Amino acid sequence: MGLIDQMVSLALSCFAARLFMPSIFKMLKGGGMMVRNYRGQPVTTSMGLSFIFPCLWGIIPFMFAGIEPEHVAFLAVVTSLALVGFIDDAVGDTAIKGIKGHIGELIRGRISTGVVKLVMSALLGLFITAYYHKRLIAWGIYALLFSLLVNFINLMDLRPGRAIKAFLLVAIALVILGGFSNVWMLIPVMAALPFYMKGEMEEKYMLGDAGANLLGGIAGLYAVKSITLVTAAIMLVLLLSIHAIAEYCSLSKFIESIPALRFIDQLWRVKADEDTGMDRA
Repeated sequence: MGLIDQMVSLALSCFAARLFMPSIFKMLKGGGMMVRNYRGQPVTTSMGLSFIFPCLWGIIPFMFAGIEPEHVAFLAVVTSLALVGFIDDAVGDTAIKGIKGHIGELIRGRISTGVVKLVMSALLGLFITAYYHKRLIAWGIYALLFSLLVNFINLMDLRPGRAIKAFLLVAIALVILGGFSNVWMLIPVMAALPFYMKGEMEEKYMLGDAGANLLGGIAGLYAVKSITLVTAAIMLVLLLSIHAIAEYCSLSKFIESIPALRFIDQLWRVKADEDTGMDRA
């Protein structure tokens, strides 16, 4: 996958983002895909769907030499996780919060859209891991890491730009830890972000589960394919810690309590805010 392929992918992804994002925003807003954000203001949700088209177009140059399993995995992650996320955005019960809440519903014999999302990400992570890794311990670590990366980006989608910034930080860390390999997976999303960010920072729309799942899935796929088992285990412990914090206290309050995180969180924001207690997971 040479430089020319990457440049063509970048151009196609930018074109797809510019072409489809305004239309998808109008479609979602006209279709009533509205939620109240952390300030209680109505915003259009599920705009993460708009990343599907840059991803689909951006991968085309890399398939000219032949369709590889990694291409199929990328397409499966992007489309399936965005779809289950959209279902959660459209008909999910926002009163059920966190992994613990969704598992509790399952124990009581009720299947929430969050459970469907958890099962889908777990199965995808397991299938992808089983292809790239043969040891049983690797299956457990990488598959769980994949699922937690998907849910982690979702946890961050509480304030304008927070999930995007979390994804960027994770992506930078993964690329460095992965030896700058497989960057083709990240090109479509990175190309689309400049076309997306302004509207989110102005609180016109938000990623929703559709976009958070898609971004987390791409990060998870990159992690499974590119980083070592030891590195994956360390990341897994870190993500488990973050999820434990999220289950028992407000992530927004936690971020506000740490100056460096608060600075990053407020970066590019149009409006400063206080924690209103409207966090969701």
